[in-house]
Amino acid sequence: MKQNTLFIGCLLATTIFGACHEDTLQPLNQGKFAAPPETVAVQIMGYQPAPGNVFKDLFVSNFSVKAAVGVLSLSTARDGLGDGLKQGLAATFGFNAGTNPYSANPGFSDLLLYDMGVTFSQQPLLSCATNLQQSSTNDAFVFQDTRNGAPFTAFLGLRDCEKQYLGLNTSLFDNSRSGIPDYLKIRCGLNPKDPNDVTLSPAADGVTNYEKCKQHIPIDESAASQPNILFAYKYDFEVHADGTQNLAVSNIAVLNHGQDNLIAIYLTEENLTTKANSLFTAFAILPTAMNGRTLRFNYWATDPTKYTNQEIIPQ
Repeated sequence: MKQNTLFIGCLLATTIFGACHEDTLQPLNQGKFAAPPETVAVQIMGYQPAPGNVFKDLFVSNFSVKAAVGVLSLSTARDGLGDGLKQGLAATFGFNAGTNPYSANPGFSDLLLYDMGVTFSQQPLLSCATNLQQSSTNDAFVFQDTRNGAPFTAFLGLRDCEKQYLGLNTSLFDNSRSGIPDYLKIRCGLNPKDPNDVTLSPAADGVTNYEKCKQHIPIDESAASQPNILFAYKYDFEVHADGTQNLAVSNIAVLNHGQDNLIAIYLTEENLTTKANSLFTAFAILPTAMNGRTLRFNYWATDPTKYTNQEIIPQ
């Protein structure tokens, strides 16, 4: 089953380069078993929508872990590609892994290059002006990565130039109005221009792409397989009498006992009058020995200066 994200990537790559990478991931073998992973939980305390808005949805994702074919693999670059895959494709795509995980192509993530099939020899044909190496909608995470000694400014999201190459409006974070932010759609293997692919079920298991994206399991594998039952995130919302809510997400798989795992949080709301959507983002980089623990913190977006890209420091 080919992933839907290739529709845009292949259309673009075929137009520019005359070729495209095709995903060969197969549905999970029902007889394959996975061991229970180490997990953490997230609990957002005291959430209340902004005045005039209603809660739309919450997406939590461990960007450091990739789940596929019953296996959890580390993504050191936190970019949606596992380290093993990057190592295997290093000669073809010029990917780095491990101690130097970031893309050598300014403005374009390894995930997008892979989906579009843009090989190392073709990558110089792509260009991203300095003023487009940003996110106009502030829907990306920008932070100082200190893992390799000297701090490095890491960018996790879609830059304006990437959105332009994909034919997306740089002023919108959800171009398809499907409810899933564009960057998450791509990480989940979906098309950020297609409003309907979230309702599909490629594995014919009755679980939609939308739900699998929230649960952080592959869209083209059965949700009923033992590994995906084991790996699926669990969401639980508790409404209080004063109108506030506690939003909890548990069973978030971590690797390396949680050390340096990046937990991304996307919360969306809709305005009752204008129907405009708003995005509120936060992230946490975990210390070690977090497995089995719950990261609790107060809702951050009550401060207008902290609606997006808010870092949560685990206690």
